[in-house]
Order: sequence, then C-alpha cells, then structure tokens
Amino acid sequence: MNKILYSIIFLALVFPVSAQDKTKPFELDFTGKKIDNGLYNNIKFIDSREDTSNMGIVRIGSLNKEALVTTTGDFSVQLNDLLKKINGEGAQQNEVLFQLRRLKFVEKEEEEGSKEHGYCFFRASLYANKDNAYQLVSSIDTFIVVVEKGDITNLILEEANNAIVYFLSNALKKQSTIGSILTWNEIMKIDSVEKNKIKLYNVEKYTDGVYKTFMAFKAQIPDYSLFSITFEDGEITEIKAKNRKGKVSRIRKDNVYAIVNNGKPFISAQFGYYPLVKNNNDFYFIGDDKLHFIKGQIAKSTSIFDTTDYLYTPIPITSYEIKIDHVNGKFMRMRELKK
Repeated sequence: MNKILYSIIFLALVFPVSAQDKTKPFELDFTGKKIDNGLYNNIKFIDSREDTSNMGIVRIGSLNKEALVTTTGDFSVQLNDLLKKINGEGAQQNEVLFQLRRLKFVEKEEEEGSKEHGYCFFRASLYANKDNAYQLVSSIDTFIVVVEKGDITNLILEEANNAIVYFLSNALKKQSTIGSILTWNEIMKIDSVEKNKIKLYNVEKYTDGVYKTFMAFKAQIPDYSLFSITFEDGEITEIKAKNRKGKVSRIRKDNVYAIVNNGKPFISAQFGYYPLVKNNNDFYFIGDDKLHFIKGQIAKSTSIFDTTDYLYTPIPITSYEIKIDHVNGKFMRMRELKK
C-alpha cells in the first residue's frame, strides 16, 4: 500500500515538470464600454505573417524556460468574438478584412535581480470589403515595450491584446480611405505591391551618398553626396562628409543608416558597416549581435587601488542573417549563422 502511495506522489511531483507546457496561449479579450452604431459587424481574417506557426517566444515558470506563443483555437474566431464584444447596438451590416502582417513576441533574459524586458511587434491593416474590392480603412505598425522587475510575460501579452482592441475599436467609426482599390490577389501579395512604390526596390543602380535615415535611403536621396570613406582590412572605419556650408566633418556611425559607395550599398549596424545584398526583392546583410547577457558579465571593482569603475568579461557575439523591413527599415533577424 505504501509503495503505491509513494508511486502516486512521485508521479505527481515528476510529471508537471517533465510535461511542462512549451507553449503560452495568446487570447483576445475585451470588457470595456461597447461602441454603438459601428460601421462593421463582420470580420474576415487573413494571416500574412512570414512565419504562421507561432507568435514568438516568451519565458515562463520559475526557471524562465522558453515557450512559443500560440493562439487558442482559430484566430479568426477570436477576432469575430472580439468584434461582437466591442460592438454595441446599431452595428451596420458591413464586412471588414483584418490582415495580420506581424505579431511577434520577444522576451529577453536578463541578469538575476534586474528588470525584465518584453517586446511585441504588431503590424496589421483593415480593409472595407465592397463587392470583392478592398479599400484601406486603417493600418498600424507599432513596437510595444514592457520593462518590469519580475515576470512580465502576462504583461506583454496584455499590452498586445490592448493594442489590437484599440486598433479595431478605432476602425469601427472609420470609412475606407479614398484611394486605390486592391484586389484579393494584391492583398495576398501586399509586400510586393508596396515595394513597387519604393524607389530603392526598383532601381538598377543605387545613388552614391550617405543616408541618415531609412526614409532617405528608400527614396534614394542622400543627405551627403560629397563624402569619403576610410577602409581598414576591408572594413569601413570612418566616414567624412561635406555639408551645405562646405565644412568637412566626421560622421558618427549612430547618425548613419546606410551608405552607397561606387554603387555598392552598406548598412550601419551596432558593430559596424555591413554590405547589403538584394535577394528575391529583399535586402539582407550578415551582421554581428550580442547573443544574450550572461550572469556575472559586469562586476564592480571594490579595490581602493583600482580606479576602474567596472570590470568586464567578454560578451558572446553571434552572426545573424538580417533582413531590412521594407516598411520601416528595422532589422529583422532571420537565422543564426553557426560558426
């Protein structure tokens, strides 16, 4: 009898650990004030994310184990339920198309005792559907950051839910914008439609110059056309440019988004300048980044004979294939390159 009891206790203790969920559900919800006389009572969903298998990674449990964020059930069903919760009386019989283009969570593991950082990338568009022709109602492209001491997983999920609720709620009173009408096939290829309108993606030769912002780079209008570059061991180490007053000065890397030298584009990133390569109508570069922070990385010196405030241990550096987001110019890690 005791052996059976011990076995039951052992299974109860072991199984929750070994069978710990590797996923964290993301669910839409709304309990606020309803909106009367909304323009749309039905919502159609299209998932245009590059990776539709999950919504990124968070850390759960006392051991901070990685877990994939996934939806509970069909996300289109959740959206329709959400619309019903937001709509009050007098909702009109119209359909809106919700195109999810990006919804990705990232939770950064920090040193013990420090604040946790949670991030969410959210991009979506809403279109009014009229006789199988689609006109834009509203769009959003936002980056959510949550910084707290302690577990922040539920907080970042809640903030993402709030962003979706806010986006959909505001659109219920909006008519479609006057402009181009998109077909279903064009919406399915919305990235290509947008790139066709960006000069950077449609020129054979890039304009030489120093570009301070992505806006300037994609329009191919350099901020500095007169410039010089210093190379050491094949890498760019210094950029000098002449301003409108004729003064030549060194340009800090932080003030540079991209450079084009002799028709060859380079991107400015944390650890230097890297060549840009166009492949399948997207721009990529191989860049270095910090893999993560490790405990004990920074130790304060307490010696009265040592004037150094901090002692540093090496930070692990990893190479990644990184893609340029054609909408906002942000860097998107595609894959880690093993050395």
